[in-house]
Amino acid sequence: MSTTVVIVLIVVLAVIALRVLMPKRSSASINLPGPGTYEFDIVGEASYQDALSDICGGKKESSAEHYVDAELYLEDENPHDSKAVCVSVEGKTVGYLSRKDARNFRKQVKEFEDQNPIFFCKAVIVGGWKKSKRDQGNFGVRLDLPVS
Repeated sequence: MSTTVVIVLIVVLAVIALRVLMPKRSSASINLPGPGTYEFDIVGEASYQDALSDICGGKKESSAEHYVDAELYLEDENPHDSKAVCVSVEGKTVGYLSRKDARNFRKQVKEFEDQNPIFFCKAVIVGGWKKSKRDQGNFGVRLDLPVS
């Protein structure tokens, strides 16, 4: 087999694997403009510190304040909670809406559920400082959504 054929075969297999392994997402997208206060907290960021660090370029001496676009999508196939709402940035999962917030969010967007949309909003990644081995903090994420 020539090198070109091998490369093409690897690329085709990678694309197939990504389609199988990635969560089903729709092309329908809905922008959720917020009030500009970034007061809506998410949960689970501790499990996604590597992704958050990659997005922010690693920990620095002072706390991060990295503004990004976030995607929220309904994760019906989540094995822990069929009503989960996943939050991702740059294609990387960074956390989830809390169980209570996910259910409230789903009630508000019920009319779009059949479209399996991706919702977009502004977000800020904060924290992630490292002044010394003992003085460092985890990254956190706050969304620019209305807080009720």
